[in-house]
Amino acid sequence: MGGSLSGTPGNRSQRWLWILVMAAVLNQVTVHLVRPTTTYKLIELGADSFMVGAVTAGYAVLPLILALYLGGLAQRLPSLKPLLVGGAVLTTLGAAAVSWAESFATILAASALMGMGQLIFTIGGQSAVARFASNSQLDMSFGWFTAGFAAGQMIGPLLGGILLSGGPVGAPADPQLGLSMPDINQALWVGTAISVPAILLLQFSGKRYRRQTQLQKSQAGSQDQPQDTSRASAAEILKRPGILSHLVASMALVATMDVLTAFLPLVANEAGVSPFWVGLLLALRAGMTILSRTMLSFLRRHFSREVLVLASLLVTGAALFVPPLALHHLWLAFLTLGVAGFFAGLGQPLTMSLVTQSVPDHWRSSALAVRLTGNRLGVVVIPLAAGAVAAPIGPAGAIWFTCLLLGASGTEKALQAVRGRG
Repeated sequence: MGGSLSGTPGNRSQRWLWILVMAAVLNQVTVHLVRPTTTYKLIELGADSFMVGAVTAGYAVLPLILALYLGGLAQRLPSLKPLLVGGAVLTTLGAAAVSWAESFATILAASALMGMGQLIFTIGGQSAVARFASNSQLDMSFGWFTAGFAAGQMIGPLLGGILLSGGPVGAPADPQLGLSMPDINQALWVGTAISVPAILLLQFSGKRYRRQTQLQKSQAGSQDQPQDTSRASAAEILKRPGILSHLVASMALVATMDVLTAFLPLVANEAGVSPFWVGLLLALRAGMTILSRTMLSFLRRHFSREVLVLASLLVTGAALFVPPLALHHLWLAFLTLGVAGFFAGLGQPLTMSLVTQSVPDHWRSSALAVRLTGNRLGVVVIPLAAGAVAAPIGPAGAIWFTCLLLGASGTEKALQAVRGRG
């Protein structure tokens, strides 16, 4: 590859991966600065918990409809660069639209546009890893790619909190935390600007993410298998052993992080906690996710993927139950969110690897798109359900609702493992 972005399977250079990771960091800083800040904008506009849940769900509506089509497109395209650049551009436009929006309806539409950009970028990135990383490097490559996402998830809320508060004592503890719409919009525009370098990085960083042959990355043992050129349908993918269980686990983890991002500012607002501390809490969660993902190769030498995914579900669900109760004891909120962040970070790259290795090579982009469709379905349905739960009992109920979902998914995984040993 000579250091280019062609990412041809069989070459040793990982430059394509590090460029992808850097673009993911910038892209996710924008998303995770804009999304929590959007909650404060909605509060300023008089929105309630259900409306916050609706905007959170709206972020995933278009992706839910188009994920399968885009996954098939990624499988067919010789170059993934149009998806990566196009996704980064749409994310930037969606963030700009949120910054400009002055009503609930326009914020909802802008969030949907940003969510569409995220889907396209994510499918392009995941497909690049599935296409160019050898099977022995899948966990490491997915781990670093999702670590880039987590880095953005750490920096975005932290920077947003600083911009909104000016420091830990930058906002008084009144019902609106002293925020004004100009302050909120300024933070949103800063977030929008941060994503522009990601577009430039992907557009001008060398050759394209292009494959030269259909299946150059065949591993030892796979070369003896007959070539199967049948096209994958969602139904066929879902019939593969374990796929549905992996999808449910991934959906529960992704939706939980979305609900946490949207509803922790509401919980903190009721408790009179500054946006600075909310940003710091969300940044800690993401920072611990980065740590676990960079340790993934080490952890995989000692534990199976299945055991790590089970721990991700059960420990995250238990740990996230505490922060809504502990915002008046911030040290405890930081401790439990840190634990939750570490274990939550394991689930996404490992479910990517599990899904990828559960299907033939030429189904990989389509299978990852089915996984993303499940994630987006969860991000539509679960925040709406969480918002409905929060309406009578308060925003903390939305977070606790997702804890129950994680527990249910973990229980299913545990029962499946017991049945497998039997």
